[in-house]
Amino acid sequence: MMAESSEGSIDASDSIHGILYLPQPIVQKIMSCLPPRVATQISILSKDWNHAFNTLPTLEFDEETFGSKDVGGHDADIENDTFLEYVDGYITRRREHDLNIDSMSLLVFSRGDKLSLMVPKWIDIASRLNLRDLTLGRIVDYPNRRWYDHKCPDLVSNTVSVLHVSHLYMKGVKTRLPRLEELVLHRVDESSDVLNELMLSCPALRRVELIECSHFGDLLICGPKLETFEASGMYRVNSISISAPNLMSFSIASTLTIGLPDGELSTIQVHGTQNLRELTLDLCVVGIRTIREAISRLRLLDTLRLRGSWSAERIRITHKNLKHLVLTRFDSLRRVKTQTPNLVSFQYDGLNIPIIGPRDSTRLASARLEVDFGVRTKRSYLKAAKFLRYFGHCDSLTLICNNVEALVLPEEIRSVMLPPLHNVKHLKLEILFNTPEVNTSSSQLTESLRWMGPHLETLVVSSKPRHEKTPCPHSETPVIGSKPRRDKYSRANRKRGRSETVAAAATRDAFSTKKTHPASSVGSSHV
Repeated sequence: MMAESSEGSIDASDSIHGILYLPQPIVQKIMSCLPPRVATQISILSKDWNHAFNTLPTLEFDEETFGSKDVGGHDADIENDTFLEYVDGYITRRREHDLNIDSMSLLVFSRGDKLSLMVPKWIDIASRLNLRDLTLGRIVDYPNRRWYDHKCPDLVSNTVSVLHVSHLYMKGVKTRLPRLEELVLHRVDESSDVLNELMLSCPALRRVELIECSHFGDLLICGPKLETFEASGMYRVNSISISAPNLMSFSIASTLTIGLPDGELSTIQVHGTQNLRELTLDLCVVGIRTIREAISRLRLLDTLRLRGSWSAERIRITHKNLKHLVLTRFDSLRRVKTQTPNLVSFQYDGLNIPIIGPRDSTRLASARLEVDFGVRTKRSYLKAAKFLRYFGHCDSLTLICNNVEALVLPEEIRSVMLPPLHNVKHLKLEILFNTPEVNTSSSQLTESLRWMGPHLETLVVSSKPRHEKTPCPHSETPVIGSKPRRDKYSRANRKRGRSETVAAAATRDAFSTKKTHPASSVGSSHV
């Protein structure tokens, strides 16, 4: 307890002593939020704080925030030697006292031979101190500093199990990471040789993620323990060969939005991955014919996710064991032919109302449909009803539409057709709007939905703001210069993100994508 004076005020000396004797985890948390130079200065306050500083489990060396309180405070004028001396001195002290290092992150923007020589030394020292997690990145957007001109140092360690490399040139880099389990490459071009070498030389590798990487040519995916492979924002990949007997999930997406009719990939070989359960493919990269050939060889496939392109108008999927099917961004799709008797869930997102058939799955339990019905005539009403009838035997159904009037069926339409959602028990309708003035409790809408699903047990009607999709490009040229919405290596995002709390950053990330944006209920009705 802090002592109080006769006037009731708290003694300042007791307050200082209370701070000095905080638990070590709290002290280390405070120091991890400060610039390195400031953390070094406050570490002399007491022996406990000095010990907490010298035993930080996670080391984060950031050249841009080195010695400054605000991101970009020294901008491009930070002295490279000063930063290198600080990092070298700190890591050397850890080695002299034999203090373990669990994780190390090095983010720099300077370039020079001295940096290329010292980083392998630091990795070697940290590896002797049981380094597990290593992150190497180049801070981008500085004038006259092109990230692809900066080469990644040689990566040699007998202890590193997690490796993240971003915005570095990796061609010709020597690697020896026998215990590597997780590999993440972010905007690393012309690194197919390094990636193939890591795949072949890292028997413990379990997860690989590629973000906005290109110029891979022929990509080899292999490993006796590899379980997950994810590639997003990729382009200029000629072929993919998979030989990973324990691979459970495979995903590849492109920066293209139009794509070629036959896809960018010439071949995708899946002979060596018979245990694959989840497959996510982009039709801008992989042609539908190649997809059908790959699916036919994956007997244990459980979940299939396909991202469409503007040239995809017809699709046929045949698989007797498939349980989950997701079709997203099929803006030109007109017909879907499925032969999936064990299908349990179905999701569709597109501009058109496709013709789906035949209905051979008696186990379809749930469906989520985001489509613009746009009905105006009797023929369009009947087309929409036929589309919904395919999901009439589902237990639960979620509809996302733009126009409420599309689901208010006129009496003349009801008289010539049967209720399309005859066996649906749980119906959820989400209405997208541009302005807050939306009435979701209309009696006509509720009456029409009740007629469409005569056996409904629950009915929920809500509304949320519309988020426009990516505009349709007029060419097939990928957006090479675009960056991720939350690229931590971009100066603009770093300046904006430093002033935010972790919760605020997570909230903005949730609102930045359409999938995770929470619905703001304006009105609801329950049956």
